[in-house]
Amino acid sequence: MYELTKPVGGEYPDVPYFIQHLSRIGGRILEAMVGTGRLLIPLLEAGLDVEGIDASPDMLTACKQNCAVRGLNPVLYEGSIENLDVPGRFSAIVITLGSFMLLGSRTAAIAALRACARHLEPNGQIFIDLELPVDSFKTEHTVKQRQPIQCSDGSVIVMQTSSSIDWIEQVEHTLIRYEKWKDGKLIDTELQHLPLHWFGREEFIMCLREHGYVDVTLCANYKDGLKPRSHDDQLCFSATLA
Repeated sequence: MYELTKPVGGEYPDVPYFIQHLSRIGGRILEAMVGTGRLLIPLLEAGLDVEGIDASPDMLTACKQNCAVRGLNPVLYEGSIENLDVPGRFSAIVITLGSFMLLGSRTAAIAALRACARHLEPNGQIFIDLELPVDSFKTEHTVKQRQPIQCSDGSVIVMQTSSSIDWIEQVEHTLIRYEKWKDGKLIDTELQHLPLHWFGREEFIMCLREHGYVDVTLCANYKDGLKPRSHDDQLCFSATLA
């Protein structure tokens, strides 16, 4: 599904943002929660020294295939970011497009910040962007029908989602039902539980500072100097290892 909704080679606002910032930093870079290579590949094609890690073997397989057809052979690791344990240190670590929220709990998020700090060079930088799931706040327990997705084999994937909010733990729990239809027949179904842990702006700045980071900066929607002004804005944090 990820490759259908966020295909490699599409236009994404984070790609030019990270090419600019990471080109300035240089050195060895890690993209955590690398997925199918949506960001990794344009970074590699820009000449950056980027490695990737993901907890999903399927995502890594797709990433390797997407890289191979473009003549790229990056270093990829299988593992979770909260238990990050790879050789050496990095000049920068990137977790983009809200992927950090997929860690699903405060405990896992803090463990990830600490693990990244252990793997950064002195004065290394971390980039994390977050969002506020406000639309789900407004439509809790409502079943929503998503736009059908056309597949290359002629089938159609239909999605229904319903969310509940754990206000105490700050976690949005979304249940997603996928139905695959072809020639008017239902040929497959799948259920997915997707927990997303959210932070407030000042709360996350405090978390970064409490776990070894300084010089925290924040912009909106991958535009330097643009301050967040709406709950729809992507909150783009960067910070330096103390």
